[in-house]
Amino acid sequence: MLFASVSQARADAEPQKVRAEKYEIEVRFEPEKSFLHAKATLTVRAEQKTETIEVELNPRLNILQISDAQGRKLEFRRSGRLGSPKLQVWLAEAAAAEQEVKLTFVYEGTLLRGPLDYITKDGILLRDESRWYPAVDLSGFTQNKIQVFVPPHWRAVTGGVQRNGDDDQSVMSGIFHFATTKPISSRALAAYPEGLSTCDSSVSSAFTTVPPIKIRVDICSLKHKNDRNSASLVNKLARLLFANAQMIEAKQTENPTADQSERNQQLLSVKSGRSLRVVPGFPGQGGAIGYSAPGFMVVSEDVIKYHDYPGWSPEFLPHEIAHQWFPHEVTLARSEDGWLAESLAEYLAWRYLQEKDGEQARRMVQRAMRDALAPELPRPLALGVQLFREPWEVAHATLYQRGLLVWRILETVIDRERVDRALREYYKRFAGKSASIADFRKICEEISGRELGWFFEYFINGTQIPEISLRRLTSDAPNILLGEIVVKNVPADFQVRVGMRVQTSAGPVSHSVATRGEVTPFALNLAAPATLVTLDPDLRLLRWTEAARRNREQAKLLGQVSELEDSGEFSQAIELCRQAIALDPDDVAAHQQQIRFVMGRMLYRAGKLAEAKREFGSALELASLGAMETDFYRAWAHVYRARIAKRLGQIATAQKEARTALESKSRAMETKIVWPETPRREMTAREALRAILRP
Repeated sequence: MLFASVSQARADAEPQKVRAEKYEIEVRFEPEKSFLHAKATLTVRAEQKTETIEVELNPRLNILQISDAQGRKLEFRRSGRLGSPKLQVWLAEAAAAEQEVKLTFVYEGTLLRGPLDYITKDGILLRDESRWYPAVDLSGFTQNKIQVFVPPHWRAVTGGVQRNGDDDQSVMSGIFHFATTKPISSRALAAYPEGLSTCDSSVSSAFTTVPPIKIRVDICSLKHKNDRNSASLVNKLARLLFANAQMIEAKQTENPTADQSERNQQLLSVKSGRSLRVVPGFPGQGGAIGYSAPGFMVVSEDVIKYHDYPGWSPEFLPHEIAHQWFPHEVTLARSEDGWLAESLAEYLAWRYLQEKDGEQARRMVQRAMRDALAPELPRPLALGVQLFREPWEVAHATLYQRGLLVWRILETVIDRERVDRALREYYKRFAGKSASIADFRKICEEISGRELGWFFEYFINGTQIPEISLRRLTSDAPNILLGEIVVKNVPADFQVRVGMRVQTSAGPVSHSVATRGEVTPFALNLAAPATLVTLDPDLRLLRWTEAARRNREQAKLLGQVSELEDSGEFSQAIELCRQAIALDPDDVAAHQQQIRFVMGRMLYRAGKLAEAKREFGSALELASLGAMETDFYRAWAHVYRARIAKRLGQIATAQKEARTALESKSRAMETKIVWPETPRREMTAREALRAILRP
């Protein structure tokens, strides 16, 4: 699972009437009890005269006292709504407009453990969304001084610079002091037992530019693991930080004809360097899980162990690092502006992969083109971070995958160079502030000189998807390609540039057509007659494709297969699998491996072992779009083939099958799953294979 950090945006479009400026927090943890004691002084200013201040604080935390700067105890009242974090504080005397008001909260309590917020004996992570501190704006920029008290031999990290001397002394005492050098948008913190990890705080990477740019990466990795993984991750993170910094903050080259090597020498216009601390978290949870906060990132153990395994979540790290800029340095004006956080981070991750690993970048887009249109009821991107209330599959398909494709189609509308200029201007203009999609649209229009209301209304607020096709026309001259680009299901002012690749006996020819209206004719002079024309060969256009259509239909059938299996109707389930394969005989949607594996399981449960073995053999030969998905089905295909051999009394064959599969080092071998035929407990493929080898 991928969890990126997006601070909760302001709930209303109206500006906040009260803004926070400073925090001074002392927090003491008792991890064994999931308990915290805290004292937080919050400095705020109201835009107009006020007698009360409204803040939010986790309702499970017991408020012992609230006082003002003069030490006077203040009255307060919790919201009457069950579970609401809202809290009203009455001032001892009315505060004038823009008058500084200091409120000191003393509170304590136990917080429920969640997947992203927890206080446990194995580690602590408290995001802003947990509301562990009193807040008027969870994403507001504030100067912070935070003291964290944890048990001895623990480490703690939060935004800012550690101020209390040698880090080893802090670890021995369990006391950490942090202070920010500029306002930042988060008060999140993390802590973990030092005994479970080892940290290298001296690693830095310097990149030779003029002047040199230094990027520092500190990483704390779990002990007793391969040190090579930690060193590799440090180097990878340093490169990623540099790549994202160049993409977002680099100055424009003064010479538009300069080559790429010259452009790469351009300096960071806003900052001269970056630092990032990466710490272990999410104890007991497998997979690619991460949370990004200003200056630090919490990742699951699997990220450190498997980050360099070919095809293992290649977009994860660049996505999380992109959050250091968006939404941490340019926050969201509203929750509806989530396209400028998650979708943008996904786009920047793809841009990084495009430069470093073209095949992974291609697969990333191919998966997005197939899966982004899977939800039966499309959701608008304008829901923003509210999409996280939806099932994860819907949120990921919409905010991550479709959102990525909208950035790519923006490239075809105003071109990539202008997208880059717009992003840099967006960062330059709003760093340290909040911004909206409307703000970004205005910048795009300024830079491109075009009115783009139709684009943002259609792709951000709407749920319609274009249908774009190529219609060849008869030509009297064999070397002239005539045709029309037909665009449907779009508004009248819809305009995109559609690419095509033309195969001829003289070689391939690339061409593009700027569409105007529903039908745009074109003519192309060629050196030799066209033998094949491929529309949008680089998948630059968010649109309906055969892969997307077949994917949705196959998903419906596989959902019915699951229901039939639960009721023991294996024959009907097998027939639906055959129908799913018939829907896509040339495997355009790349689901045949999965379907063959599922059909093999149905045959296995129906006692048709010879047929099941053949289907599992097909699953071993086929591949899915994702490396981990491919490895998963292959691993379990080996398990079932070994079980079949064992049931037939072919012990040597079963053991050989198991030993072959156990040679794999893929993370997919460690994925825990419960199959309906063995409902006793979760099991990994590796555990199942080892069980086969036991006498």
